[in-house]
Amino acid sequence: MQDFLADLLQQQHPFVLFRFPQEKQIHCYYQIDNEIHLTANFQEEGFVFAPFLAQEKNVMIPSTHHIKIDTTVVTSSTQLYSLPKEGKADFTTKVAAAVEEINTAKIEKVVLSHAFDLPYQGEGSTLFHRLVNTYNNAFVYYWSHPQTGQWLGASPERLITLKGGSFSTVALAGTLPSGGRETDWTEKEKHEQQVVVDAIVGGLNQSGVAQNIHIGERATIKAGQLFHLQTPITAEIKAGNLLSLVQYLHPTPAVGGLPKSTAVDYILSHEGYDRAYYTGYFGPFSKGDTARFFVNLRCAQISPQHLRIYTGAGITQGSDPDKEWEEICRKANTFLSVV
Repeated sequence: MQDFLADLLQQQHPFVLFRFPQEKQIHCYYQIDNEIHLTANFQEEGFVFAPFLAQEKNVMIPSTHHIKIDTTVVTSSTQLYSLPKEGKADFTTKVAAAVEEINTAKIEKVVLSHAFDLPYQGEGSTLFHRLVNTYNNAFVYYWSHPQTGQWLGASPERLITLKGGSFSTVALAGTLPSGGRETDWTEKEKHEQQVVVDAIVGGLNQSGVAQNIHIGERATIKAGQLFHLQTPITAEIKAGNLLSLVQYLHPTPAVGGLPKSTAVDYILSHEGYDRAYYTGYFGPFSKGDTARFFVNLRCAQISPQHLRIYTGAGITQGSDPDKEWEEICRKANTFLSVV
């Protein structure tokens, strides 16, 4: 498999490795050419990779060439990495400014992110297998495409699961470190999570394609070394409306904020860098009515000499800049632990 992937990389042929949560088998979609495939309405069959900012057409890899691979056990790295600290002052300043903006009632919540750059010359496939071995409850992927570069990650957050008219997703927000207890959740985190629930349900109602919407019970789930609040949401969807669902749900308040358009504008004006595919979405789809899309969280971009790890935090009225910095460092370290 290593030789197979190395050959695809050398010829710049697109491919994606992925493994669904709590499954053992790895899937690989790949191309035998360099053609750029785009989808506008998900009527094809393949794997889409979409950025944070919505666009009319998104890059995809068709499922024409599809193989399945058994999980490979990869030893942990003996090299120790640590997160660079020089970004703290800049990030905490941005958080403080966002809190001031929220206090004016122009925004209810905004998600601010940060990218940690580390020297790295390893193989993406090795990191992918370490993520697979470490995060059984996440959707793990390794995407390589000449148009987007190489990305990989282990996402705990579903955007859309759609099959036969049955829709499901989860509202995920709030973070506790390893060792946290149910009683440690504060009103700030509970409110942040409820905001996501309300926005998803509101998006489903506004789309006009959802019926029998059901909100499940909120629970604490573990994602790597962190804990999050999660609420399941289900509905029945009229046939042929996958594109409408994506348009109304992405980006969710868990990665953008509320109100959606105001928060996205704030991010573009104040975050200070291009997120690209971080907090976008990805996953396999078929004929406009079947999809398993996940949000691109706990991810990194690979370049020849560097690894860029992306992470973010939801900023609300009660946010403390230093604590938000600690949160994004905890999230980054869950990824860094496999490097």
